[in-house]
Amino acid sequence: MSVAYEMRAENLLGALCVAVTDELRVTTADAAVVQLADHPGITIMEVGRRTGLTHSAAVRMVAQLEAHGLVRRGRTDKDRRAVALTLTPAGHEKAADVLAARSKVLATVLAPLLPDDRRHLERLLATVLETLPRSADHATVVCRLCELSACPQPECPVELSYLHHLEP
Repeated sequence: MSVAYEMRAENLLGALCVAVTDELRVTTADAAVVQLADHPGITIMEVGRRTGLTHSAAVRMVAQLEAHGLVRRGRTDKDRRAVALTLTPAGHEKAADVLAARSKVLATVLAPLLPDDRRHLERLLATVLETLPRSADHATVVCRLCELSACPQPECPVELSYLHHLEP
């Protein structure tokens, strides 16, 4: 395979990533709300880890989400010092809105593909995503905006990578 061809593939993928990111207009706070919808009761530290934020930045973001009525703080049964986060009804609505907007953008991007091409792209993406996460923590960041019902754990290449990174 020629260097120019490889560079073209990288260039096309880069352009697609930028275009999709520009269309999504998703914030870290949006990703946090989606994560809390999927994993109720996680801590501020875990939200920070899953969104790529430092602990202090995660604390500030959670305070803003709480001020907007999207998140509620509580205590965990395991460690009374830890703060468990759950979504309010408005937070659940926000998470659904974020995922619906994401789905709309991605459906538009994929619309020109024929069904066979779409299945082929799915296989190619799964191959790339199996090796993309550098660690278990990175795998959770990669999937911070995923629609979990569309990619069940046993079939998710990022989840399989996550489990592989957990092995001793």
